[in-house]
Amino acid sequence: MQYHIQTTPVWDAFRKKDGCPICLLYERIENRLVKQYLGEAVMEPDYRIKVNKRGFCTRHLLKLYDGGNKLGLALQLNTRTENVIENIPSVSNAKQAKKLAEKLTETLDTCVICDEAEEIMTRYCYTVAQMFDAENEFPKVFAESTGFCMPHFASLLKYVSYAGKSAQKYAAALTAKQLETLKKTNSDLERFTKRFDYNSSDKFSGATDDAIKNSVNKLKGFIIKE
Repeated sequence: MQYHIQTTPVWDAFRKKDGCPICLLYERIENRLVKQYLGEAVMEPDYRIKVNKRGFCTRHLLKLYDGGNKLGLALQLNTRTENVIENIPSVSNAKQAKKLAEKLTETLDTCVICDEAEEIMTRYCYTVAQMFDAENEFPKVFAESTGFCMPHFASLLKYVSYAGKSAQKYAAALTAKQLETLKKTNSDLERFTKRFDYNSSDKFSGATDDAIKNSVNKLKGFIIKE
């Protein structure tokens, strides 16, 4: 089958069994894009035009700041700020002020890295469905994975139809895996809370703080790494 994106990273992410495999793919893409926007993109006119128009969200601006190329970031922030300045007209009444506030609200949290990452992640999500249908070994690897965070579970559900003749089987496997891992996560949380009940603390002494981290990551994505 002809895929629209490389499948090797998908195999690697599912075989790693370290949280949501789609989060692992996103992290890989995100790191590459951050490096790109601190590297060759700095001096490329097409990239600079996109940065001037869309800017960066808070998350990616912090990653860029920590990325080690302060000059590259400064150059992009300079022209982005010039664009922001040009789009702030003088206001003289409450109606104009409200209109400007609405315009700024729409534009200040846009992000070129988010835009590109989302486009790539869409291709990954429907490629997972295609691989479930086309790759003989993939359903087994899928079944042995550790499930998905809820945002990426929802994303995968959108593209079940891409599994073609295996769509029904894929939908069942996807929801079954998610319920299995959610129940495991919730059971670990319950065990953790019972550590603090003196009547049962010995019985549940093996429950660890990882239960909280795993639950947060399960519900919201891979946001706690330590």
